[in-house]
Amino acid sequence: MLLDSAMSFAGKWSTSFGPMVLTEERGGRVRGTYGRDVAEHPIDGTATGDEYRFNYTEPQERGIGRFKLKRYGHFSGDYLAEGNYRALPWQGWRGHDGLWDTHLGRLRFVQETPGRVTGFAEYDAAARIEGEVDGARLTFKVEAGNFSGRGVLDLDPTGYALTGEWFEPQQPPRPLSGQRILPRPGLTWLVVAEAYWQRALDDNEFAFGDMLRELFARLPRVQVRHRYYHDETSLLHWCRQLLFLPEPAVLMLAGHGEPNGLTVNGKIIPLGRILESLKFADGIMLVHFSSCLVGQDSERALIAAPFPVSGYKTSVDWAMSAFTEFIYLDMILEKGLAPAAAAKQLVSLVRFAGNEEIEGSPYRPAGFCFFG
Repeated sequence: MLLDSAMSFAGKWSTSFGPMVLTEERGGRVRGTYGRDVAEHPIDGTATGDEYRFNYTEPQERGIGRFKLKRYGHFSGDYLAEGNYRALPWQGWRGHDGLWDTHLGRLRFVQETPGRVTGFAEYDAAARIEGEVDGARLTFKVEAGNFSGRGVLDLDPTGYALTGEWFEPQQPPRPLSGQRILPRPGLTWLVVAEAYWQRALDDNEFAFGDMLRELFARLPRVQVRHRYYHDETSLLHWCRQLLFLPEPAVLMLAGHGEPNGLTVNGKIIPLGRILESLKFADGIMLVHFSSCLVGQDSERALIAAPFPVSGYKTSVDWAMSAFTEFIYLDMILEKGLAPAAAAKQLVSLVRFAGNEEIEGSPYRPAGFCFFG
């Protein structure tokens, strides 16, 4: 049986490697072509539910890959060329879905159904976009505190550009255009959002993000960003910024933890709000809680996240977590392992990271946990 047309791979896509057109046949077979300019490279495989496994062929390369349909307007996945050991990202967007560079700054459009778009604006975390799609035309409005406006954008036939107009109350119409922002090949982000550990003036200066920045500065394809948060608003601000990064990203949340979230200045930042703020950050490879106890009683919430999540079930020692995470992140960012594969390797390479009591060890088991 063919998939519901709203959740099918069939159709026209704008992808990391040029436009793609796919057709779906009975039995789940999906095939088509992709390529920039006039190139048309064949792609052929089988879709099962929301997953498509395929083979692709180019004049100088061939390989295999996998796409995961995350919503009507977006798939994420990867491909592995013959002779390579590291799988690389391959993303696709349908219609207006995706990240756009416009005169209003970066806009994230989310198209969960063929006729409706929601979205977010980088310049204002409070901004919300609601729109309707009619063919190639998106008509939308923006509400953000004291600011409001509406726009009309037409998608060009390639799927990589928008042109239209912007309207504000008591102002003449202005031209509005945008270009689709594509991931830069080979680039990965490590974003560290950290609470201040110091509670008094005589506390020494230290920060885990500083250590991670120095460790991964040796990798030219990894960009490290270290930001501090001091309450729920500031943490969610930095989490939402991941909606506007087109490349794959690992998010490290460092701070004091409780079973139901992170704690800062005596207040709990609920786990559910953190995960909800990241829902449409399509590039997230992994969210890791570098904090105590978060994995203890929150398995249901962590499993439901639309991306892999890891953390600890115990009150973990600082040095233990630092050593554990150096190895864990290095396997992902430098060795090229998928987060699930790195998590599986971790508890055998770093024994105290798991649940096993080690005789004579000054370190108690950290209770590392991974939710795929």
